[in-house]
Amino acid sequence: MADEGKLILAIGLCALDIVTYVNKYPEEDKDYRATDLYWQRGGNASNTCTVLSLLGRKSEYFGTLGDSHEISFIDDNLTKYGIITENCVRHNQSNCPNSIIIINKENASRTIMHYNKNLPEPTLDDLKRKIDLKNYKWIHLEGRRRNKDEIKKMLRYMNDSRSQNHSSLGSLKVSVELEKPDLVDLEDLAQLADYVFISKDYAAAKGYKSKEEAVEGFINKCSIGVSLICAWGELGASAKAWHGPVVSSPAYPPNELVDTLGAGDTFNAATITALSEGANLETAINFGCQVAGAKCGIRGYDGLANFQFTF
Repeated sequence: MADEGKLILAIGLCALDIVTYVNKYPEEDKDYRATDLYWQRGGNASNTCTVLSLLGRKSEYFGTLGDSHEISFIDDNLTKYGIITENCVRHNQSNCPNSIIIINKENASRTIMHYNKNLPEPTLDDLKRKIDLKNYKWIHLEGRRRNKDEIKKMLRYMNDSRSQNHSSLGSLKVSVELEKPDLVDLEDLAQLADYVFISKDYAAAKGYKSKEEAVEGFINKCSIGVSLICAWGELGASAKAWHGPVVSSPAYPPNELVDTLGAGDTFNAATITALSEGANLETAINFGCQVAGAKCGIRGYDGLANFQFTF
């Protein structure tokens, strides 16, 4: 196979998550005791690589890394999961981004407060200098408002490179994630990828009231030939190829909700795994829902290695 030995590359954020569990969500200006607290590597692209690793797939993370004291934990954790980072851009005198996360044990909701003091985002020049596209079968980009213009340049570069080098890059697939509805609209990124993942929050901000309505409507804003995927939490996921019907998958909720942090990243990673290995859209999103559901029933990600997932 032409793709044998090639990797899945995820481009985006790597951060330190400081996760705090509480029995109920705190009221403002009150004192509470946490029931647990731990550090966890986070960031959408970074999480995607973690899940790929736990599913037994080799992946690479590409992004920027700081040199503040948190980097030793982050580097050790990336190594623990076998995630390739040799092409990351490391910035001196730059702080690692942090997220303070509160998980409410009453309903497993997660509240995230993110802070990036001064770490630059990856650029197209970084990508050209560090990444050989021929080494990858799939590249997934996290749509980020702080870096939208550079992400757009990266997507155009990948498309131009595939057009000019069809024999070596013709099978490379490119996906982009539009997660956060924001003042900076990421919509035009959807015109530059083969697969577009939109979140429930993003779709709802666009006025869509269901996962089916989202993929049916938003696909008209994407490039010709695209496949659009939308996960909708406890209601599962839907997807649509450009000329195909809407297909859907139910959710697979755990017996007990424990931790929903990173469920969307888990869905994306599992869906990409299936698609990159030849599964059709319906099968792929069903696999994504299975893995994401299992993740919601465990703390963190490591327990995913104990499940037997198939597609």
